[in-house]
Amino acid sequence: MGHLRTGEIVAELDAPADYTDQLSAPGSARTSLILDAVPGDVDIRAVTAPWRHYLAIADTDRVLWAGPVISRTRRPGADELEVTCAGLWAVFDHRILARYGDWGFTDPRADLVLTYRSLPGVALDIVRAAVDRPHGELPLLLPRLDSSGDEDRTFYGHELATAGERLGQLTRAEAGPDLHFLPRYRADRSGIEWVLRVGNPTLAQGGQLWHFDHGRQLVAYGWDEDGSVMADAVTVPGDGVERGRLIGRASQDALPRAGWPALDAVITSHSSEKRPAVLAAHARGYLDVLRTGVTRDSATVRTDTDPRLGRYLVGDQVVLTPRPDRLTPAGQRRRRVTAITYRGSSPQTAELTLAPVPATS
Repeated sequence: MGHLRTGEIVAELDAPADYTDQLSAPGSARTSLILDAVPGDVDIRAVTAPWRHYLAIADTDRVLWAGPVISRTRRPGADELEVTCAGLWAVFDHRILARYGDWGFTDPRADLVLTYRSLPGVALDIVRAAVDRPHGELPLLLPRLDSSGDEDRTFYGHELATAGERLGQLTRAEAGPDLHFLPRYRADRSGIEWVLRVGNPTLAQGGQLWHFDHGRQLVAYGWDEDGSVMADAVTVPGDGVERGRLIGRASQDALPRAGWPALDAVITSHSSEKRPAVLAAHARGYLDVLRTGVTRDSATVRTDTDPRLGRYLVGDQVVLTPRPDRLTPAGQRRRRVTAITYRGSSPQTAELTLAPVPATS
């Protein structure tokens, strides 16, 4: 456990924990602290205070996951405390995106105006603005990258949108960057810090791919195809009302020409956007995902063989060789990791959520 604003470690506890690390999303974790197992000199209520403290899950010299405590529960008659946490992204879900000063949110000085930026550069500027405010500091390291480009963005203070909301919209835009807050020990090991990983547009490891083969690292393999979100045309409404409303739209007729019925999707999460070009880009980005539905592979892998848990990260690419059967053709398939789930009750395995590798990778 540690102090969120400084990263300082305040207590080291031995307790099983579950976590899910997600790409471009907060993730989550939970643990149960048995009261008699916590050293007597540790003030349990103090070190688990929601938002003030974080939970870090570590394996030897590596931090696997870390994020702020969100809630805690002691059930009637129980001699344990259940602690639920979220990833660092959750902090940005609770910060209004604006420039702070001696003015209100409706003042033009509260607007975050960005010009000639790349989409990764826009993400960096959103994060900087979210920490550059009273009591906004976090033990967060930002990458050095060329943030110049052709993008212009204005985030109006009066919209009262959160930084997390805007980051999520950015990752879902056409060619939007992957984002991930990666925790690690500080050099002196007195605390932890997070490193913001920004894709351009995707995140992936450098060098070799991670291999998971049936009968060795790969324990089980499955997949889930969700057609409920399929669409051959995507409409994204923006700012304005009635006949003056701005609307972005993108379509692709390959499915209808092959026999599918016409399917529309309307994305309403950009209602404050004032630029038609940005709305159109959002529509193209959503269409790229939705025109074939959402297919996610899942794999259960061993944690006691290479590659070990903590070596591969969300965003990394893996090669799977599952056992073939009537639903699973023989051969390898290349995927990228979008989530890693670990449960303390079954420490020998972890579950990977996987997605197709983008064509640009």
